[in-house]
Amino acid sequence: MSSSALDSGFSAHLSDAYQRRADVYNRGYSGYNTDWFLSYCKTTEGYNDILTLGGIDHTASGKGKETSSVELVTIFFGANDASHHIHNKRQHVPLDKYKSNLKELIMLARKWYGQKVKIILMSPPPVYHAQRLQYQIDRYGKEKATGILERTLELSGEYAKVVGEVVNEAENENVAFLDLWTSMQEEDKDGWSRFLSDGLHLSRDGNIFV
Repeated sequence: MSSSALDSGFSAHLSDAYQRRADVYNRGYSGYNTDWFLSYCKTTEGYNDILTLGGIDHTASGKGKETSSVELVTIFFGANDASHHIHNKRQHVPLDKYKSNLKELIMLARKWYGQKVKIILMSPPPVYHAQRLQYQIDRYGKEKATGILERTLELSGEYAKVVGEVVNEAENENVAFLDLWTSMQEEDKDGWSRFLSDGLHLSRDGNIFV
């Protein structure tokens, strides 16, 4: 694997590993939660950017014929949805809404990429409190850092649990669960913070782990 891919996100790793065998499309958007992403999908830009990738024709003449070449869809939301409802109200999505949004994303994937498309739902990663507090100091300075956590390990764990529930309730066997919240902590019980760059976002090691 090339060093440039290793220094990028996990989608770049996959693209490098599957070069000349598969195209990897990254449609992750910085800061987005499930509400914002679903709203984007309903716009003309979002439709053209995301939903047309499967090539399925839902026009009257096409009659919904499944011609999609998409083999796998990964759905990775929750780090922003799990923001504290007071300390980061702007990005927070309540648990019940988050759950229904994930189900809607699965339905969209099946509609536009085919009923047989394989789907992996990925939980939010754990949150490392010390890194988040240090990030505040690094970004805003010691005097302006609030010392209040806008995201916590406990909250991200609640949202990770909901992802597992959605997978268990899925209507067919083509939906799998990648529980990053649990697996990262179990992989390195004393040093799992290495998977995160600022207590929230994936580091180089974190992307490789995914």
